[in-house]
Amino acid sequence: MNLRAQAFSAGRWTSASLLLRALLQFAQTMILARLLTPADFGVMAITLAVYGVISLFVDLGLSNALIHFPERTARILSSLYWLNLGAALIMMLLLMIAAWPLAKFYDQSELIPVILLISLAMPLSAAGQQFRVLAEKDLRFHTLAGIEVASAIAGFACAILVAMLDGGVYSLVAAIVTTSAISSLLAWACLSKGLRPGFHFNLQEIKPHLGFGSYRLADTLLISAQMQVDILIGGAVAGSAAMGVYTLPRDLTLRLANTVVNPVVTRVGLPIMARVQADRSALKSIYLQTMRLTSSINFPIYAATALWAELIVAVVLGPQWHEAVDFMRVFAIWGLLRSTANPVGSLLNATGNVRRAFWWDLALLAIVPALMYLGAFAADLHGLAISLLLVQCAAFYPHYRFLVRPACGATFLEYVGALAPPMICTTFAVAAAWAAMALPIGQVYILAGTSMAVGACVYLVGSTLINKAWLRAMMELLSPLRRSPNAQRSVTPDHME
Repeated sequence: MNLRAQAFSAGRWTSASLLLRALLQFAQTMILARLLTPADFGVMAITLAVYGVISLFVDLGLSNALIHFPERTARILSSLYWLNLGAALIMMLLLMIAAWPLAKFYDQSELIPVILLISLAMPLSAAGQQFRVLAEKDLRFHTLAGIEVASAIAGFACAILVAMLDGGVYSLVAAIVTTSAISSLLAWACLSKGLRPGFHFNLQEIKPHLGFGSYRLADTLLISAQMQVDILIGGAVAGSAAMGVYTLPRDLTLRLANTVVNPVVTRVGLPIMARVQADRSALKSIYLQTMRLTSSINFPIYAATALWAELIVAVVLGPQWHEAVDFMRVFAIWGLLRSTANPVGSLLNATGNVRRAFWWDLALLAIVPALMYLGAFAADLHGLAISLLLVQCAAFYPHYRFLVRPACGATFLEYVGALAPPMICTTFAVAAAWAAMALPIGQVYILAGTSMAVGACVYLVGSTLINKAWLRAMMELLSPLRRSPNAQRSVTPDHME
C-alpha cells in the first residue's frame, strides 16, 4: 500500500472514530444539560482548565518526538515509557495538593473532591499512551478507532448513569476517568504486542527525544494557557454559575472542529508530513491541500452554527440556556478563524520547528491575558468573548509570516488561495440560507430545515465550480472501493505515491 492509500485509509478510520465520538459527546451534552445545573458545568470548566495545563506535563512532549525521530529501539521505548508514567504519577500528586488552594482562590469548596477524583485520569491515560502513539506513527488507525470508540461508549454510559443517580458534576468526572482507564486497558490488550516496556531506564539514551520534547512541552503549555486564560479570568470575575453559560457554547464550538475535523489533520497529517519533511515541495503541497480541505468542512459548519445559533441552543441545550445564544454566535466566528491555524501544528512538529512555535506562543501569552482582562473588565463575559475574536483576527497574517512561510515556503498568496474557494462558497451559501429564512413557512423547524437545505445545495454547487479538489477528495475518502488508473488527484499529491 503506497503512502497515499495509507493516508486515505487512516483518514477513513480516524474520521469514523471521531464522528462517532462526537455524536456521543453531543448526546452526552444534550442529556447532561437537562440533568445538571449551570453551576455544575462552571465547576467542571474551572477544574478542566487547571487539569488541562497540569496534564500536559505527563506527556513531556515525547509523543511528537516518537513520531518525528525514526529510531525506536526497545531500550529507548522502555526509557520513554517509564519516564512518561513517572511524570503522570508526579503530576497527579501535584494536582491533588493544589486542590485546596484552588478551592480557596475560587471560593468553591466543591472543587476539592472533583479535582482529587479527576487527577486519577492522568496515570490511567499514561499507561497506554506510548502504544497509542506508535500505532499512529505506523498508521494503524483501524485498531485505534475501535479502542477510542469503545472507551468513549464506556465513558458516556458512566456519565449518564452517575447523572441519573443525582451525581451532579461527578458525572462529568466519571466520564473522563472511565474513558482513560478503558482506553489504556484496550491499548495494552490490542496494541502492545512486541512493544511492552522492559525494566530498563537510561536518560542518556533519550536525550534527543527530551530536547525535542522540552520545546514541544513548553509550546503546548503556552497553547493550553492561552486556551484556558479566558476561563480562569472569567471564573474569577463572574463566578462558576455565570461561567456555565459562557463555557458550554464555547466548548461546543471547539468540539465542532477539535473532535471531528482537525484531529484527522493532526493525527494523520503529522506522520505523513514527517515522512516527506526532506522534500520541501511535497511538504508545501500537502500542507496547502490540507488547509483547503479542512477549511472546506470547517467554514460551512461554523457559518451554519452562527446563523442558526438560537435554534441550536434550544435543541441541543434546552430553553433554559437561552442566554448562551449570543456567546454561540461569537464563538462560531472565532472558531472559523481559529480553524485556519490548526494544521500548522502538524507542519511544525513534522519538520522539527518546535522552537519557532514556542517563541510564537510565548509572545501571544505575553499579550493575550491583558486583552482578555480588559474585555472582561469592559463588558463582563460578553467583552471576554469579543476579545477572543479580535485577537484571532489580529493574529492571522503574523501567524502565516512567522510560522507557515519558514516551515514550508508557501507565499501569502498561496496561503490565502487555499482558503479562498471554501470561504467564497460558504459566503454564498450563508446568504442563500439567510434569504430562505424569509419564506412564508410558519413552522420554525420546517423553515430551518428548508433554509439549511438551500444553503447546503448552494455550497455544493459552488464547490463543483471553484472547489473541485475538495469534492474529489471526499469522494475518494468515502468510497474506498472506487479506484482506477485514471483516478483524479486528491488530498495527497503525487509526491506521496
